[in-house]
Formats: sequence, C-alpha cells, structure tokens
Amino acid sequence: MAPVVFPNPVSYVAVAAPVLHVAAVVYLTYTVVTSLATSYRALGPPQDTRSRQGRRSKLVPVFAALAVLAVTVASSSAADGAILSYRVWADQRGLKAPPSWYPHKNSLGHKDTELYLGQWLSDTPVYRDTLEIVAERSRRFWWGQQIDLATVAWSSFVAVEGRRRGIRNLPSFLTLAHLVNLSYAQNLFYLALLVTPSPLATNHQDLVFPSNPLPRWRRIRSRLFASKPNAWHPRPFIFYSSLILGLGSVFLLPYAAGTPSFAAVALLSRASTFIPVLAPYLVPTSWGKVYATPHEAYSSLTTMFRFISAMSLILHAKASAVGLAHNAPDSHYHRHSAFLPWDIDERSKWERGTTAIGKILGSISDHPAVQAVGFDVLVSAFSLGVWAATRAADVRRILASAIPGVSAGHDGKEPVPAANTSSNPDAVVSQGSDNNSNNNEEEATPARRRRQTRASTSKSTQEEAHIPGAPRPRKGRSSQRALASVPHDNSNNSNGDVSSETADQAYEPSPAEAAALQEGDILPAEELDWEAGALAWGLTALLGLGSASSGVFGAECTAR
Repeated sequence: MAPVVFPNPVSYVAVAAPVLHVAAVVYLTYTVVTSLATSYRALGPPQDTRSRQGRRSKLVPVFAALAVLAVTVASSSAADGAILSYRVWADQRGLKAPPSWYPHKNSLGHKDTELYLGQWLSDTPVYRDTLEIVAERSRRFWWGQQIDLATVAWSSFVAVEGRRRGIRNLPSFLTLAHLVNLSYAQNLFYLALLVTPSPLATNHQDLVFPSNPLPRWRRIRSRLFASKPNAWHPRPFIFYSSLILGLGSVFLLPYAAGTPSFAAVALLSRASTFIPVLAPYLVPTSWGKVYATPHEAYSSLTTMFRFISAMSLILHAKASAVGLAHNAPDSHYHRHSAFLPWDIDERSKWERGTTAIGKILGSISDHPAVQAVGFDVLVSAFSLGVWAATRAADVRRILASAIPGVSAGHDGKEPVPAANTSSNPDAVVSQGSDNNSNNNEEEATPARRRRQTRASTSKSTQEEAHIPGAPRPRKGRSSQRALASVPHDNSNNSNGDVSSETADQAYEPSPAEAAALQEGDILPAEELDWEAGALAWGLTALLGLGSASSGVFGAECTAR
C-alpha cells in the first residue's frame, strides 16, 4: 500500500498542545494538593478540636469523591470527543479509521490501520471545535453559558475568601476550572475551605511543601509587587471592570461562533475571570482601601454578587427564550454528525413531537463536548447545594445576594466591635462566641432553631459522657442515674487523664490566634442544613447556575 501524502506538514506546536495540557493539569493538581496539606498542617489548636476533626473526616471524603467524579466525567468526554473528531477527519480524507486507539492487527498479523495523530492535530483545531460546537446552537449554549456565568461568580468568591483565609496558589484553582471543568476546581476549593477554617498564620510559609519549581519567582514577585495588608481590598471598579468584560464576552460567544473572532472572544471570557484573583497582587495600594473590620465591606460584596446574579439571570433568560424558540428539525446536526448513530431521519420526526424544553435538556447527548458541559453543570449544581447545606448558609442572605431588592435583615454595615486582644485573649474567644451565638439566634429560622436545640442537647450529652470516671449509660436507663454515680473526687484518675486535663486548662490562645478566631468559621450544627441546600438547588432550576452560585457565594462571604 502506497504511503499517504498529506499537503500540510506536521505542526509540532499542535502536537505538543495536548501533552502540555495534561502535564499542566497534573502539575496544578499537585500544587493544589500541597496547598491543602499546608493549610491542614497550619491548623491551630482552636481549629483542631474533636468536633471539627469529626466534621472534616465526614465532609472531606464527600467533596473529594465529587472532585474525582468531575475529573472522570471530563476525561471520558474528552476521549470520546477526540475519537469522534479523528474519525471525521479520517473520513474526509478517505482514510480508514481504526476501531480503537490501541494497535490493532488483522487475521494475517498486519496492522489493520495506521494512526496519523500528528497530522490530525495539525489539520484540526481541536480546542476551537470543542468550544464552537457548544456555542453554535442555542440549545447547547444553554448548558455552556451556565458554566461560564457560574465561573464568573466563583472567581469573585475565590478572590474574596481565598485571600482572606490566606489560601495559597489561588490561580491554580481557577486554571483547573478552565483546563478540566468547573466542578472539579470548585470541589477542590471547597476542600481548601474545610481545612482552612480561619486565616492562616503569618508564619505558615515554614510549613509550605516544595511545590514551586521556580523558587526565584517568589523573590522577584515580592520585589516587583509590594505586599498589602490583610484588611486591604481593591476598589469595586476593579471587580466590576472584570465582570463587564467577562459577562460581555459570554454574551458575544454565540454570535462569534463560526467567525474568525471566536477565538479572541472565547479567550477574553476566560482571561477576565483571573482579574479578581490577580488584581490584589498587581494593582498599587492606592487602588484599594483598608477596612478596620471585614464587616465594613459587606455591603459592597452583597452589591457585587447581586450585580452578577442580575446579569446572569438576564443572560440565562435570553438563552432559554432563544433555545425554546429554536425548533428547527435539523438543529441537532453538527460537524461530527456523520458518525453518531442517533443522527438519523427518525430523530427529526421525534423532535417534531417533543416539547422545546425536552429539546434543550436532550441536547446534552448531541456531542461529547456538550455532554461534558452538561454533566459539569449537574455536578457543580449538586456540589453547590451540598456546600450550602454544609455551611448552614442563611437563606435570607442567599436570597439577598441572588435576587436584587431582597433584604437580608442585617446589611452588615455596622461592624462588630473588636475585642481587646492584647490584654485578655480568653475574653476575645468568649466574646466572639457570644457574638456568634447572638447572631445565630437573631438570624436563625424556626427549623434551624430546632436543629440547634438538638445539636446543643447532643453536645451536652457528649460532654457528660466524656467526664473522667463516669460510666457510660446503657439503653433504657436514666441519664440522671448515670450522672449520680460520677465521683466528685478526681484523685483516682490516671496520670494520663490528669496530664491531658492540665494541658487543656493550661492552653491559652495567643493574641494572633484570638484575633483569627474572630475571622474564623463558626462550627455549625452536626446536622447539615438541607434547607439551604434545597434553596440552592431551587435557584439553580429557576434562575440558572450563575444566579444560584452568586447567592450561595455571596452569603458565604458575608456570613462571618
């Protein structure tokens, strides 16, 4: 058989792009894992109690499993899309496509077909095709736009919460959202928030794992960009500029599909999401403001997330209306339709008998690229509801951040008075807990009050069960009888118990730790607040993933 002659030479840049893509995903995942390990090693005694350890042991596997599910779906869809693209390319050139990527031999022991991966990658804009297939049809873009809008809201959330807690490698999280999918990066960031309940100490750099292969870059960055105080926040116009760029490019994506400007618009929509994360390090100090307490920034944060939610709602309503009105029988066809078994004449007859909503939801099976985006929306929405239930987010704050005009009851303009951390750190801890309990009582719903009552009852029971020398009450016996048998003299306790009690009583948080407790998370009840989770899922179904993400993330940023 004569060798196949191709008119265009092999482009080594195009061949190296997928290899660099996979290598970047592996390296960025490694940097994120080292960031999680650094945050876990930097946990102080106030944030490493039994209750928090038990809660982390239950929640960390959940979000880790969701991250594994997200990367598995993305990998499978990418492989299916690559196989389909190669088959179409081979058919257009009269080549026989192999049955699989693995070497295959016929009955005579000869190679059945040959793979021309280098020529295929050189002739086919794989990344552009993947994005354009999603954006060129309104029903497919209904899925893709939700991911783009949710990424805009999530990047603002990463910029606010990531910098406040001192989480390292924030651009790595955002880059993974574009290289893999949003749900994978989101669940990794949820893990980072779980292991960083309070801002990291200033000396946490001593615990850093060697994740940066260019150690000089940190010194160069420190010389070029002056460090800013922790309470420093960029002025709102910086965030709004990035939001206008991101939302505007998302609006232009379906109109730019099939034109030479599509690559520039798609690149702008993704590059604009990095501005909120990188702005605190790039802009001068005069472009920001130092707040005495984080509560002073609540009103601006709520307004920002309301703006994101309002714009997301408008774009989602537009995409839904256009998708419902687009009822052409051949609207499911795309450039790879020749080798999809369901692209037959009966499909158009079936579409004529289905509703427009069914067409939009059914477009998830049009192409592996659409399938990847659709499942990313579903996994991200499910993770968002679980996260809202985990954080026990106030439903009024969620609605206030998601729906313009809805008030949360407490706008956060009045800062909570700071305690005197220099003289009595214990007073800071007690005052912070009192303030948190008062806020919880004021903002708790009736269902949450019942959950807090059950949680406090179970907590008191656990404390009684851990009294040294107290026998464990059996089923059917009164707890008062068990408590009556507790000896009041602790002289018979073992030396280990005495030493542990002495160590617990001798511990006093430092002024820095006491101040961090004011900015740390309040440990919610042991039961998940499914009221907040159900609200997040309901907002996703009614308003779209972008508005729901704005509501949950806005409530998270203003909940401390």
